[in-house]
Amino acid sequence: MTSSVALCADAESIRRPDLIGLAGENLARQEWLRLFTSGEDARRFLRGDRSVSEAWVAGCDDVEPINLAAALKRDRADLRVCLLAFEGTGSLMSRAAAAGIDASLTRQAFVDRYAQMKRKHVDATGEGPRGGFVAGSEGAPGDVRWPPSDGGFQGRTPAPRLERGSSAHGSWRGTGAGAGDLRCEEGVDADRSEPRCAARVAPAPAAGRPAVAASRRAFVLPVVSGSGGAGKSTVSTLSALFAQGLGYRTLLLDFDLRFGDVHELSGVPNALGVDEALAAPARIASLAPDGLVPAVLAAPKRLEDAEAVVREAPRLLDELQGRFDVIVANTGASWAEEHALLLERCSKALFLVDQRPSSLRACRHALELCARCGIATGPFLFAANRCAKGAPLTSIDVSCALRGAAAVELREGGGEVEELMGAGQPLDLIAAKNDLCTSLEHVLVDVLPGCEGRTLSVAEPSAGRAERRFGRNRRRGGRRG
Repeated sequence: MTSSVALCADAESIRRPDLIGLAGENLARQEWLRLFTSGEDARRFLRGDRSVSEAWVAGCDDVEPINLAAALKRDRADLRVCLLAFEGTGSLMSRAAAAGIDASLTRQAFVDRYAQMKRKHVDATGEGPRGGFVAGSEGAPGDVRWPPSDGGFQGRTPAPRLERGSSAHGSWRGTGAGAGDLRCEEGVDADRSEPRCAARVAPAPAAGRPAVAASRRAFVLPVVSGSGGAGKSTVSTLSALFAQGLGYRTLLLDFDLRFGDVHELSGVPNALGVDEALAAPARIASLAPDGLVPAVLAAPKRLEDAEAVVREAPRLLDELQGRFDVIVANTGASWAEEHALLLERCSKALFLVDQRPSSLRACRHALELCARCGIATGPFLFAANRCAKGAPLTSIDVSCALRGAAAVELREGGGEVEELMGAGQPLDLIAAKNDLCTSLEHVLVDVLPGCEGRTLSVAEPSAGRAERRFGRNRRRGGRRG
């Protein structure tokens, strides 16, 4: 039995293969080719089916190609993943390199690879080519064409055959990659089964890094906003405490690399810094939760170290994802490369909007930036923070301003939040059942995976513990827009 190849592309490209350089080809008739138009369905299928040895990512209907390619590679390290980058930029190539994607194919390289895999299938099965495939014949450069009157499919092309469970539309919560190095190899020998003119990713050095099991990847939850002062540090700290209390092995990561202070807010003033972890990778193994307090990785102690941290961040994030169940990441007010690194890897992102109109405008600007950078915004959950009776903005206002995007409310916690968080006593704030904590608690139960029926352990001020069980009949706080 020959191995199969998966092709992920948008529905229009499946219907019209000429859009991806395969003019005249009938993709639905290729028995060796698995077709997907949904990133979520592709990931689900390829995680369980080992007969597919290679995946080509041209796009899909619900996520950016680079994000899908990176996710497929993380799901299955043994899968050869090729990104179709017909108009690839240096930034795209760098992100592909950092994600460990095996090759970035030009249009002609993809055509050659397609022809190579089709010939391989014919040789293995002894069947004649479906329509006599010829690569590089007359026509547009890089097109795959059928010889006239040679048994090729005539007439209207039928609808493509999709894998069971796939659909033309779907939603996928993807992650992606950041910056890295790339090298290009020209004219790779055919017997090495590599396409010509493919940009190949240089493997990252593995010295001093233990292998991370591909089956264990943390749920990454960045907390972001379009401007400063929206409450990211407070919300990220409380979110990590809730995740730890629910039984997840949790890391609170401070990726506000210049002014982050979540180690102080969480009551762990001597937490290991990101810069220290990169300087001595062995110290990462010492990161561990302490009872109801999650592990904390603090921002660099010196502002000037921020840029050096960003350069090494992809390696660090990959290492951390293999060690924890949940990573809650605080972020800075100014959007930079570290935001892209987190958002492309995130499982869900909590996007805060406070009660200032300028905060909502900044949110729109940030979303426009994501669109220009090719960062999928599907995982974003928008939260109107500091909601109270008579407050200017509700979750409905935020949802309407963002064209119907899902939005929730986080309640105003009053002066108690500033007082206890500033003193490094967030567990006391949670134990007091502050309005902010109660509303955030219910949001997280819907966000974190497998929360239904889990028991939340809460430390009471008297050093005792109370437990609250979450289920379908729990009282919900806040309104959904």
